Amino acid sequence: MTKPYSHSVKEKPVKFMPKQQNYQTSLQYEGMMLKKENADKTIEQLRHKYAR
Repeated sequence: MTKPYSHSVKEKPVKFMPKQQNYQTSLQYEGMMLKKENADKTIEQLRHKYAR
């Protein structure tokens, strides 16, 4: 027997989330750096803090 409603439930695609070290390296290439107060936060926490 098949699962009912399997085609109607759409899963959200997984968003790309870089590693913290890779993000810091990328910022350095652009001539920027994280503030010391934000250095220990995850990218998700930073995204939430600076969301507009």
